[in-house]
Order: sequence, then structure tokens, then C-alpha cells
Amino acid sequence: MVMDMVTKVINNKKQRLHSLNTMKPPFICLLISGLAALFSMQLTAGDWEISPKISAKATYTDNANLSSSNKESEIYTQVAPGVTIKREGAGRVKFNANYALDYTENRPGNRGRTIAHLLASKMQAELYRDAIFIDANVGARLGSATSGGQRGRNSVGDISNPIQTYTYSLSPYFRHRFGRYIDTLTRYTFNQVINSGAGGLDSYSNQVLISISSGAYFTRFPWGVSYRQNKLNNEGGAVDSEATTINSNISYIFNRKWRINLNGGKTDYDIQSSRSSTDSITWSAGATWTPSLRTDMDFSYGRQMFGQSFGFDFNHRWRRATWRASYNNVLTSSRTQQLMQSSNAIGLSGSQGTNDQSNYKGYSDYATLTDEYYVIETLNTGFTLNTRRSSLSVNAHLTRREYEVSRNNGRDIGINTSLSRQLTPQTNAELALSWQKNRANKSAPENTRWTLSLGLSKRLTEYTSANIGYKYRRLDSTGSVNEYRENQLSLSLASKW
Repeated sequence: MVMDMVTKVINNKKQRLHSLNTMKPPFICLLISGLAALFSMQLTAGDWEISPKISAKATYTDNANLSSSNKESEIYTQVAPGVTIKREGAGRVKFNANYALDYTENRPGNRGRTIAHLLASKMQAELYRDAIFIDANVGARLGSATSGGQRGRNSVGDISNPIQTYTYSLSPYFRHRFGRYIDTLTRYTFNQVINSGAGGLDSYSNQVLISISSGAYFTRFPWGVSYRQNKLNNEGGAVDSEATTINSNISYIFNRKWRINLNGGKTDYDIQSSRSSTDSITWSAGATWTPSLRTDMDFSYGRQMFGQSFGFDFNHRWRRATWRASYNNVLTSSRTQQLMQSSNAIGLSGSQGTNDQSNYKGYSDYATLTDEYYVIETLNTGFTLNTRRSSLSVNAHLTRREYEVSRNNGRDIGINTSLSRQLTPQTNAELALSWQKNRANKSAPENTRWTLSLGLSKRLTEYTSANIGYKYRRLDSTGSVNEYRENQLSLSLASKW
């Protein structure tokens, strides 16, 4: 009976959502304008927190050209004004935005841009009580057009082959409950990615989602059925793509420690691929194990369009420490990764919520910018220890990429360690060491990067702080890439009010 109901609802909704699924950006702009007017009265109410900020930094480098032989010293300055705006707590509209403009004067060599925009913002609004909602996200970040080129989030001089990326999304949705038995969700999502720079790939997508899931009555047997269709339009001559997924899931909760999870469905990818078929019956079986309140683990095994899939997610918490580890392999793209990274561009946490692969979790990949899909296999582990005055963090990852057309596979291995210590109530010291080995594809050289940084920060007033830092960077390569060694000294001031 449930499957009959699902089929009937999906068939009805598909006709209604067809026009939405072919909308172009001009219509979206009008829709956003209308929604802005709708929210205008609501946004004037409630508690708003607006915090302007600005930072200035002077950096001395002994190798401005990042050269192995022609070393030149240089001093360059950076100024980054910005603002943080928040509206949280009670109310039908929640808003969170963090923006900074990074301006670099006399930029070193060809390492960076003169101006970079860094923005992470999200809005959640309830249009009609417990029924109609809308999510909106806008992001801007500075990334790298090539694999392994990402060196830092906020520093223009720390990124090779930089490219400015803008993303935005709009996602209205409707929820309805049939008593305690069935919950329904109908969602439309439009998102766009704009890459400003040489070799940039601009694109926009329309996605519809219809899902039916169990209500509060099914406490021991939670279940769900969903239909998702995503149409991606690439610009600049890149090939468009489309993905349709029908999925069902059911779980059985034995007790507090064990839960069995089963998934089954069908995927239909219309993408460029060297495979004989991109259609597949998909399934997975797994369990959730929670032996204690401090330990939990999810694991699953199954089959996707690209072959066998396996994943696990492990977490263990002590009083002052946390250990986490995860592994998965999914079909993704550089565009999907850009959407995931945009919400964390300058410190905003939370999921973007508009990813092409909504089941992908835990890791954003810095691959070469391309319209080609690839299967990413990632192993992550991290340990964090917090004491009264110190914090230690160690993170490691191993990433492999298998491209669908070229089969020109890439690999990344990295370890990042950081230690911070509160010396006085107003003074902090930081030490960080990172190592990364990257091969963009099987014919590319293997690059190894080392970065050591030391920092001392002091709060001068309630709103102003100062930082002095040292950084050592080293690049080794098996190919013709210009190897280099560099030392940096920096002094910065930051203020917010």
C-alpha cells in the first residue's frame, strides 16, 4: 500500500515540477526579488547582531618569485575589511553572513590575486507555519584551478593558480504530515557556480526532490522513499548532464546499541563516461553500532553505478579528546566540491544543502577544475585534544580520484598538525606543521609541500588584537615544476566592533 501511494504522489508531482526543472537564471532573479520583498517586513523585526571588522597585515618574504635560484626579497601588504551579520534564536527568519574583502598591494610574484572576495552566508525562513519554507545561500571564495594548489583560505599569497568562485542557491520546499504515520517533503533547488578566471567553468542546475518518510508512529521501523532529478547546464562549451535517482530505505532498531539499515533503488546518469552503461540498480546494507554514549559507528556495503561501495564513519569521545575516522567512495565532480566548500569559505559552519551528491559527507576535495565526473575514494582520520589552556589537533587524509572519461587518475595524501597554547589570559601561541603529497593525474609530476608556521597573538584591547608570525614553505617535485624554499615574517592587526 505504501509503494502504491508513493508512486501516485511521485507521478502527480513530476508534472507540476517539470516547469520548475527547466527554469533559467533570469526567472530565478525575479523570484529572489519577490521573496526579498516578501521578507522585508519580517526582516525588520528580531534581534540583529552586526559586527564590522578590519585587519591589516605586512609580510616580508625572502623568495617573492618562489624560485629555486632567482630569489628576491619583498614586502607586501594586505588589508581585509569585512562584516559579520547574524539573526538567530526565535523568529521565522534566521540569517548568518560573514564577508571579507582581501586586498593585496604589491603582490609577491604570480602567487595571488590583487583582490579576493570571501563570503559565506545562509538564510532559513518559514513562510507559512510548519508547512512552507525556503533556504538561500550565497558564497564567494578563492580557490585553485589545479589540484594541490590550495594552500590557505584567507591569504591571497598562499594559493597557486588562483580562481575566484561565486556560488548561490535558492531552495523553497513544502512539508506536510499525515498524522503520526507519514511525512512528505517537496523541494526545488536552483544553484549556480561562477568561476572568474582563466579556464573557469560556469554552470547552473535545477533539482527537484520528492520524499515520503515514516512518521513518529514507526519508532522501530523507520522507512523512506525518495525521487530526485537534477539537470546541470554547463557554459563555455562543456557538456550538460542529468541524474535521476529513486531510492528507498528501511531500518530496524533492535535496541540502543544496534540498528540495521537497508537501501535500494535505481540511478540513471546522463553523463560523459567511458563505461558501457551509466544506469544501475543500487543497494546497500549496513548497521549503526552505538556501544556507549561516547562511541558510535556507521558502516555499509553495497553497489553503485561505478561498482562496489563501502563506507564507515567512526566517532569516539573522551572527556577532553575526540577521535574520528571515516571512509567512503562516491561519484562527484569539481562543481559539487565547490558548492561544499563555499559555506566554509571564512569560517561559517553547516552544510550548503544544495550539493549534487547529497549523501556525500565529511570531506571537500581540491581537484583540478573540470566538467568531468570522477569517483573519489577518501580515508580521513583526526584526533583533537583540549585541555584548560592548550589544544592539539592532528588530521590525515588519503584521497584517490578515478575520472570517468580520461581515466587520468589523481591522488592526494596529507597530514596537518596544530598546537595552540594560552600563555596568559591575553596571549596565545600557535604552532602548525603540514605535509602534502599530490599527483594531479597519473602523468603529472608528484609534488610534495611542507609548511611550518609559528604565531604569537595578543589581545591589545577589547576589540583589537595583534599577531606576529613566521612561516617556512618548501616545494619538492619529481617533474619540471620550479622547486623552492621560502621564509616569511608577518605582522598583523585586527579589530572588530
